[in-house]
Amino acid sequence: VLLRTMIALIPAGNPGAFTGPSGNNTWLVDGAEPLLVDAGVGQASHVAAVRRALGARPLPRLFVTHAHHDHSAGVPHLREAWPGLQVIGGRDGALAEDRAWIQAGDSRLQVVATPGHAPDHACLWDPERRILFGGDLLVEGGTIMIAASSGGSLRTYLESLRKVQALAPERVYPAHGPVIDDPAALISQYLAHRESRERQIVEALAAGPSAIVDLIDVIYPVLDARLRGAAGETLLAHLRKLEDEQRAREEEGTWSLL
Repeated sequence: VLLRTMIALIPAGNPGAFTGPSGNNTWLVDGAEPLLVDAGVGQASHVAAVRRALGARPLPRLFVTHAHHDHSAGVPHLREAWPGLQVIGGRDGALAEDRAWIQAGDSRLQVVATPGHAPDHACLWDPERRILFGGDLLVEGGTIMIAASSGGSLRTYLESLRKVQALAPERVYPAHGPVIDDPAALISQYLAHRESRERQIVEALAAGPSAIVDLIDVIYPVLDARLRGAAGETLLAHLRKLEDEQRAREEEGTWSLL
C-alpha cells in the first residue's frame, strides 16, 4: 500500500530580514524513512523540534539544497543528535547527483540540479504528486538574490527556472516564505522581471559606459541606502550574463555594450 507522505514545516529559528520572521523553512518528509530538507543553522530549538516530530524514531536522511550558511550550518548539530544520519548535498554531504532518486518518507524524490542562486543548488521533485522542494529557487512575494561576486550566476539561474517550469509543479515548498500554490505564474513573473531589468541595463549602457555605482542610481533611483549592496550584486549578475553572451564587457570597473 502506498501511503501518502506527510510533510511538516519545522522553522529553523533564525529570523531575519533575508530569512523571514521564523527563519528558514526546513521540511520533514515523514513516513517509513523520514527525510529532512535543509539543516537550518543549528539552533537547539530546531533540533528539539525535529526530535519531537520524530518521537523515538531516528532521522536517517538529510538533504541540503545548497551550501549557504542558513541552509547548511546545522549539519554538525543534526549529526550529533543522530550519529547515523546520511547527508546528501551541501558542503558536508554526499554529492547530490542530478536525476538521482532519494528515499523520502514512504516514497522517493528525484534530485533536480538547479544552479544559479548557488553553484551547488538542487531541488527535490515528486513527479507523482507534482510537488517540488525548492530551496532558494523561488519565494512568494519577492525575488531571489543572485550574488554574482560569490558564485551566483544569473544565466544558470534562468536556465534552472526554465527547467523547473518544464516540470510543471503544482506546489513548491520553499526555504523561505509560504508554500507556493501557483508556481507557473510565479516563474513567469520572475522571467518577465529579469527580462525587464536586463532591458533597463542595456538602455542605460547605450547612453555610455558606466560603473555599477552609477548604474544603481539610474536603475534604482529611489533606494534605501541599506539595499545598495544587494542592488549592486543584482546588477553585477545581469552584467556578467551580458558578458557571457558577448553583449557587454568590463574594463577597470566600467561596463560598456559590445
